[in-house]
Amino acid sequence: MNPPDLPSLRPLPQRERLALFSMLGDVEGSSVIDLFAGSGILAFEFLSRGASTATAVELDHRLCRFMKEQAKKWNLPLRVVCRDVFQYLKQPVQADYIFAGPPNNKGLVSKTIDMLSVLHYNGIVIIQHSVREPLPSNVDVLRSTGKDESIVDIVKLVLR
Repeated sequence: MNPPDLPSLRPLPQRERLALFSMLGDVEGSSVIDLFAGSGILAFEFLSRGASTATAVELDHRLCRFMKEQAKKWNLPLRVVCRDVFQYLKQPVQADYIFAGPPNNKGLVSKTIDMLSVLHYNGIVIIQHSVREPLPSNVDVLRSTGKDESIVDIVKLVLR
């Protein structure tokens, strides 16, 4: 994959993807939504491991075009939604997994978790964040990997 060279793009490194899928186990037949998808690497990884559906939500039109081209090239059923994540989350979402890798240190981790809580999402949330942007208190961390600027936590929301 050769995505557009954008300073904001920070694909999850292969080592952390391997650790993540080792923790998740079998994802065959599952559905995933990749928020702040960037290059879509996580959505593509889910599909390559047997997920039945994947939706990538990304605002940057260059990255949306790239993901659509890659999906066509690899004949993978990736649905690309070129839209602001928070506009997308104003509608109910259904998926076994939601991955969110928002830009670091902008308060978007808490905002994303809050939006998912409002929707009463009860699936598994996988969130990539910086150690300087800790998770809010309304999550139970099930598993964790990574360090510093790229921590990946598998969490369940504590719905109130």
